[in-house]
This record gives sequence, C-alpha cells and structure tokens, in this order.
Amino acid sequence: MDKELIQQLFANNNLTEASLLLKAGADDNDPWALYMLGRIAWKEGRKSDAISLYTAAANIDSSSEAAVALEQTRDIMDFYNKDLYNP
Repeated sequence: MDKELIQQLFANNNLTEASLLLKAGADDNDPWALYMLGRIAWKEGRKSDAISLYTAAANIDSSSEAAVALEQTRDIMDFYNKDLYNP
C-alpha cells in the first residue's frame, strides 16, 4: 500500500480512488487505513461512518492519529451554541 499516493489522492479529492486503494491494500487491523477511510467518510459527509472508523482505529492503536481525530470529532459533534436557538 502506497501511503503517499493515497494521501495525494485524498488531497486532490480523488476520494473514490483513495478508498479503493485502501480497501484493496490493507487488512481490517491496519489503524492508518481505518483512519484514512474515516477521513474520506468525513469529507464525503458520512460522519457516523467516520466516527466508527476512527473508533476502530483508536481501539487498535490508542496513540494513533485516529485517536486524536476521534477526540476532535466528538468535540465538533458535542458543540452546542445556545445563541443559535431562539425560543
């Protein structure tokens, strides 16, 4: 699996190609692949899928990038601004 190529595809918004390469070249226990699939899902608007993938990757390696992404994702999802609601 060529991580640089996958990151380049992701940066250029070739998400389908990056996803196919990740799924073809990685096993289910590769935290980096799960993390990248999560980033792709988030970028595509599939937030619940992204959280699931980040969680799976963080369970495999708690010091991975996925653990940080999971924490940031939870912060985003937990954000509540009461000023946006007018009762």
